[in-house]
Amino acid sequence: MNPTPADNVKPEILVVDDMPANLALLSSILKQKGYKVRAVTNGNIAIQSAFAAPPDLILLDILMPVIDGYDVCQKLKANPLTSEIPVIFLSALSEGVDKAKAFKSGGIDYITKPFEVEEVFARVENQLKQRFLQKELRKQSETLHQQNLQLQAEINSRHLLESKLYASEQKLRAIFEAMTDIVIAVNIQEGQIGDIDILPTNWQQLYDNEIDLVSQIIEQFFQVETSSIWLSILQQSLGTSHTLNFDYTIRIKGRDICLAVTVSPLGNHSAMLVGRDITDRQLAEEALRIAQERYHSIVENALEGIFQSSPEGRYLSVNPALASIYGYSSPEELLASVKDIQKQLYVEPKRREEFVAVMEKNNTVSAFESMVYRKDGSVIWISETARAVRDSTGKLLYYEGIVSNITDRKIAQEALKFQQVQTEELLLSILPQPIATRLRSGEFPIADYFEDASVLFADLVGFTQLSAEKTPRDLVKLLNEIFSEFDRLAEKYQLEKIKTIGDAYMVVGGLPIPRLDAPEAIAQMALDMQQALAEFNHKNSESFQLRIGIHIGPVVAGVIGKSKFIYDLWGDTVNIASRMESNGLPGKIQVSSVTKERLNQQFEFEERGKILVKGKGEMVTYWLVGRIKYEG
Repeated sequence: MNPTPADNVKPEILVVDDMPANLALLSSILKQKGYKVRAVTNGNIAIQSAFAAPPDLILLDILMPVIDGYDVCQKLKANPLTSEIPVIFLSALSEGVDKAKAFKSGGIDYITKPFEVEEVFARVENQLKQRFLQKELRKQSETLHQQNLQLQAEINSRHLLESKLYASEQKLRAIFEAMTDIVIAVNIQEGQIGDIDILPTNWQQLYDNEIDLVSQIIEQFFQVETSSIWLSILQQSLGTSHTLNFDYTIRIKGRDICLAVTVSPLGNHSAMLVGRDITDRQLAEEALRIAQERYHSIVENALEGIFQSSPEGRYLSVNPALASIYGYSSPEELLASVKDIQKQLYVEPKRREEFVAVMEKNNTVSAFESMVYRKDGSVIWISETARAVRDSTGKLLYYEGIVSNITDRKIAQEALKFQQVQTEELLLSILPQPIATRLRSGEFPIADYFEDASVLFADLVGFTQLSAEKTPRDLVKLLNEIFSEFDRLAEKYQLEKIKTIGDAYMVVGGLPIPRLDAPEAIAQMALDMQQALAEFNHKNSESFQLRIGIHIGPVVAGVIGKSKFIYDLWGDTVNIASRMESNGLPGKIQVSSVTKERLNQQFEFEERGKILVKGKGEMVTYWLVGRIKYEG
């Protein structure tokens, strides 16, 4: 019934009217439809109420004491908390200037009192649907945007950490390979340190500067509790004549120092012990391990799909979210099933090629939207943001990025677009396109003067008698078929149909956009209308005749109406054209002398003579016979 995401969520409507009877009636009928209603009797209270708890829609009266509806609407639109709440004016003021002022102050619709209940329901429901769709679309877009930013930030952080750790490790490795931190010779028989070839400053600071490390015994150089282990290792190297490598942590002056130790036999009961400080490297490796575990956790638990794919179009790795988006039970199933991304996933055959082309040009793609097939053959919309990963020489290694399922957002966009198209088509079906454009831009009232308009009236002779002989359905069907053909002719000659009144048809040329050939187009349409009716009679065994009148001259044209707009004409030209038709004869096209003079070079005419025209006296008129045929 209401445009809400769930039945238990009811839209709330703020009703503002200083008349208690109106307020009670509106509140009652809206509550019966399942809406929550908040009713207030003056503008200031309405503003305070809306600021305190913004409603989903506001029905606003205009004429109220202290502050009128126009000022209320302007104050609501000026506040960010309430600026997007749709406001429908509901007033007894019916002039066009009042409505224009209402729309200018920020109103989105206007209902004239006394109102029809069904009209109120229809307009309220339409505005709530549009507001709900807009809120849902904005919410989904903001959520996706925030998720993408968060994930991208975490990925960037991981890349930055990896780069720093990699640089640190490379630096450490270069130092280790270029320099020996400490090299000592040990005499196993005597258990003494023979000599120290290199002892860098950072090592020297770990010992007392006044202590002579040379000729120290093992227990003095290493901790007492581990000296026996060191002696055993040295003896093992000498006994097997093999070099031994191991890591060893030693505590010096309260600090744990991790050493990469190499013990090599030298002979004569001596061994060379090379120690490299790898404390920083181990810390870096531990930090990298933690970062990799964190990155792996992010990828595995991310709500967005994450992938790496080869330049040839095959997935190298995917996370569970991407497998779920494409309808697979696990990343392993997706990797095993999808061998060619372009052929198996994209609905558009060339879409992967377009993806690669953007990558080659920019090295990244952002919000690349496509339709893809899921495992079960259904189609969804996705958005891809990715980058190209290259080695130090610039060679492309693979693509990596994230995938979002934007199907719901697309559906909401299409629904909103469909509603807008429907509104546009409805407006264009009753108004000329230039007039509809001006009306949408807020111009009202619309009234224009045209110096040279060609007006045609046509009437079906004998239709009134026929209406008593046929059923309403058959009558409307017959009239619709005839007038639809007339509509086609008006479109063919680029003329504006103004209206039909019963069995009468009115069309005009030269407005709303002036044109020099409008009289000729009107005359030709009149001849074609006669031909079209003759073909209809032959097809349906009928004997209808048209009485047509044409006159050319100045008119005033504009939009009138309160809730239903109509584009209409006024002036003496319209009256004379109508008299040309009503004083004509069945099967004839009667035109004024002005019309005959304008068309004398293109069409044939027969003089009818003088006739008495109501309000104009005697006028000389002519029958339009046909177009002049030139030989050769």
